[in-house]
Amino acid sequence: MEAVFMLLLLFAFLTIGIPIAFSIGLSVLTMLLVSDVPVLIFAQRAANAADSFALLAIPLFVLAGELMNHGGLTSRLIGFAQALIGHLRGGLGQTGVFASLIFANVSGSAVADTTAIGSVLVPSMIDKGYKPTFVASLQASAGCLAPIVPPSILLILYGSIVNVSIGALFLGAVIPGYLIALCLMAVVYVLTSPRRQPGIVREPFAGWSMIKSATRQALPALAMPVIIIGGIAGGVFTATEAGAVAVVYAFLVGRFYYRGFRLRDLPQILIASAGVTVMVMAIIAFAAIFGWLLAWQNVPDTLGAWIQSVASSPYLFLAIVIGFVLLLGMVMEVLAIATIFGPLLHTLAIGYGFDPIFFGVILAILMQIGGATPPVGVLLNITCGLAGVTPGRCLGYMGIFVGVYLFVVLLAILFPSMVTYLPHMMFG
Repeated sequence: MEAVFMLLLLFAFLTIGIPIAFSIGLSVLTMLLVSDVPVLIFAQRAANAADSFALLAIPLFVLAGELMNHGGLTSRLIGFAQALIGHLRGGLGQTGVFASLIFANVSGSAVADTTAIGSVLVPSMIDKGYKPTFVASLQASAGCLAPIVPPSILLILYGSIVNVSIGALFLGAVIPGYLIALCLMAVVYVLTSPRRQPGIVREPFAGWSMIKSATRQALPALAMPVIIIGGIAGGVFTATEAGAVAVVYAFLVGRFYYRGFRLRDLPQILIASAGVTVMVMAIIAFAAIFGWLLAWQNVPDTLGAWIQSVASSPYLFLAIVIGFVLLLGMVMEVLAIATIFGPLLHTLAIGYGFDPIFFGVILAILMQIGGATPPVGVLLNITCGLAGVTPGRCLGYMGIFVGVYLFVVLLAILFPSMVTYLPHMMFG
């Protein structure tokens, strides 16, 4: 009964517009005050949840993303993508997906990716005749790539919670993540035909000299994902150490190569990074207490027993997980889902014989879909604000783009080596 009360409180706080971290924290505190559990547990559990060496990678990658963004990364990545593929049908849409994919390999943050790329491309696409609802839906969907491809903050959190190699999760997400981007670009090509959007102004071919110049400008930024993924795959450094390497590299490139910021700009960059980090860590800490209280009420055991009684086969279990996580994503933030329900679903998946790397990547994709689906959908709310439309008007296009993600999930289920090949090849 207490668990139901706490869940109702959480949804009530979310409904009235309280941020997700505070909604979780307030519902937990209220639960502690009306039960016989000491309130001191709140502080103890919050400190324990944040006390993890693996989680140190989160503020490091956030800082690296801020340094690259302030250093001129965003404009150069967009310029590179536009010079390369901007002349194709739906060129600006293709550019948005491609640039989001590259930026995702730097920041690992969906909000940072969506805001940085969307603030430049969303107004430009609308000026070129793209439908605002299409633009908002596409950029929100492209922003979902950041927590999937390495260095994903979501995979760092999930791996640290369930004790699965973060480096292996990173490698497992490479093929599905890039395949999602490719499928999104194919869908953009179809949805921007003259019959569907006749007002689009098509860009001319930039020319080989422009492509060469844009590549030269973007090359240091493009090298960063190679260093991160290559270093982890080669065993040179761990995911957390990769975050430190990324910060140093981003500082040197942004300050001395692109000359995008000065030393006196560092306090502003650090404050911006700290703001994102505090938000993420607050969600992690409060969600960990929330999950502990649910476990105290035997909710995971009850839910797990019900799933096992219903799911007679591994694939039926996966079908239940897909529906369950998609529904959760509509009302809960991604990191909260990972912290509260990740350990339970991981344990059940191992019991059904799934590879932990395979299941972790599939779960990350499913959880991140919620980042772009209303009513909570943070990314969709950001892009709708940039495009001047309401999330409700974007449901048609969002259904198509969510279908792309689910299509890749289905392919991964049918062909698990899409996920497991690279981790098993590199780590055995």
